[in-house]
Amino acid sequence: MPNTAYIYVPTLASEQLDTGLSHGRWGWRASALERGGALQVAQNLRTGDYLVFGHRGPNSRVKPGGWSDATLQRVVVAQLTTTLFTEETPLWDDDTYPERIGLRVIADLGELSGPVLGSQAMESLRLSANKRGVPVVTPGAEVMGHLVVGISAEPANSVDWTAAADWAASADRAEPGDGTLTQVLHGVLGRRNALMLRNQLLGESTSTCAFCGRTLPNGLLSVIHITPLHNLSAETQAGGGNFTVACNLGCEQLFRRGYVIVDAEGIITATPRSRETPDIHQAVGAVSGRLVAGFNARNAPFFAHHRDINAN
Repeated sequence: MPNTAYIYVPTLASEQLDTGLSHGRWGWRASALERGGALQVAQNLRTGDYLVFGHRGPNSRVKPGGWSDATLQRVVVAQLTTTLFTEETPLWDDDTYPERIGLRVIADLGELSGPVLGSQAMESLRLSANKRGVPVVTPGAEVMGHLVVGISAEPANSVDWTAAADWAASADRAEPGDGTLTQVLHGVLGRRNALMLRNQLLGESTSTCAFCGRTLPNGLLSVIHITPLHNLSAETQAGGGNFTVACNLGCEQLFRRGYVIVDAEGIITATPRSRETPDIHQAVGAVSGRLVAGFNARNAPFFAHHRDINAN
C-alpha cells in the first residue's frame, strides 16, 4: 500500500517550492539527509507514495501536538514518480539540492488548517520543519483519507462525499497498484483546487470574459483550461498558467472547439473552420482581432499549444 511522506518547506523557500513543483522534482542537501536516519527514510520512498508539502507554518519549536490547530499557508499534495537519485544539474537558484525525487502534483490546496489536514499530518510536518525539511513518513494512506473527509466538510464543494468517506474508512485495503486512492484524491482535491482558482480569477459577483470583453454575472462565465490536461505532462500542469475566463454566451465553445486561437502577440484570430457556417463566421468576427485579456508570459505557452492543435 502507498505510504505518505510529509515535507515542510520554510517560509523563505517559496520560490524553491514553485521551481520544484513546476519541474516535477524535489531535493535535499546531502548533509540534511545525513542526520537521524533521514537518508534511509528517503531511500525507502517508493513510486506511488503520497507527498504532502506544508509551507509557511508557525514556529515549530513547540511541544508535540502544538500544531494541531495551526494553519499552513500552502499545502500541496503530490505523488512520487521517481525514487531517490543523485543529480547535480542546476535547477534551483540558491543551491543544488542533489538528493532528489520525482513527483507529479495532484492538487495545490492553498491555505489549510490543522483540523482539516489532521493532527497526525500536522505533527509530521512539524517534525519535518525541525529536521531541516527531510521527509517524515507515516505508513499507509489513512491520513490522506482524513484530508478528503476534512475537505468534504467545506460547503463550497459538491462531490460524492459518501464515496469519499467510504474510501477514507478503507484506504488501507488498497494495493499499491490500485488507482482508487489517486482517483478519489484527484476528484476531491482537484474540485477544491478548481474552486479556489475560480475564486481567484472571478470577481465577487461579476467578471469579464477574456475574449469578448463583456462584463457578466459569474454564473455566465467559466474558468477553463487553455490546453486540455490530457495534452500536457504532469510537470507542465504543475507549472500553472493554463487558465482563462470565457463566457457561456459563445466564447467558451468558440475557443474550446478551435474556431478561434490566440496568436503569439495575444490577438484572437479566426481559424479556417470558423467558415463552417455564416453564423459561426459572424460570431467569430465579433471577437477576432481583440487582445485576449490577461495574456502574459505564463499563459502564452498554453495558448501556443492550443494554437498548434487548432490552427489548421
